[in-house]
Amino acid sequence: MAKLEVLLDEEPGRDAIRLPLAAGDVLLERLLEHGIEVGHDCGGRLACASCRVVVREGVESLNAISEDEQDMLDRASASEPGSRLACQAVAGSGSMMIEIPRAPALPPATAAEGTMVTLTERAAQHFATQLAKRNSGLTVRLGVQPSGCSGYSYRVDYAETPGADDLVVDTRGIRVAIDRGSLPLIQGTTVDVVKHGLQRRLRFDNPNARDYCGCGTSFAA
Repeated sequence: MAKLEVLLDEEPGRDAIRLPLAAGDVLLERLLEHGIEVGHDCGGRLACASCRVVVREGVESLNAISEDEQDMLDRASASEPGSRLACQAVAGSGSMMIEIPRAPALPPATAAEGTMVTLTERAAQHFATQLAKRNSGLTVRLGVQPSGCSGYSYRVDYAETPGADDLVVDTRGIRVAIDRGSLPLIQGTTVDVVKHGLQRRLRFDNPNARDYCGCGTSFAA
């Protein structure tokens, strides 16, 4: 059986994680099966580039890259030689070495603290319902994190109290906390709730976003 070596960071002298690899294995499935963190925001449906890996050795053992995969890599500006989407990369009979690129770091907080986010009436009702389901968790925490094919994705969670570094605003009766590191990328955003068929999801109208990925879950700023 072939071997898959996985490089997780860029430090000199790094150790590789070695996994068994059989012909026909999809790299994303193999990585997740062994608990190796790799983005897969769209669930492996070729709608984002968050599962990008760089094949350092053994690229000839993989299936040929498709036009759709290449197009998604191009849209994510992933021009580094050996770049593949792990959800589309199928192993052959040979061994290989891949690297999981580091996510981009968040920029420093330099924005004015007074400019925050606002909720539409629908979004306020949505969060009020979510908060009512919890015995604790009286604060909605909004932020961004490095993720997805475009660079950043939104993060929504709930907390009993804001964090020590959070900035807090009350909008339509909902207390919203934003960590200072996320503020430059989320300030001025309006949060709404939209329906897609039978499903409802949050929509972020963010003036700082320059582009969105195909799956709509990440953005570039």
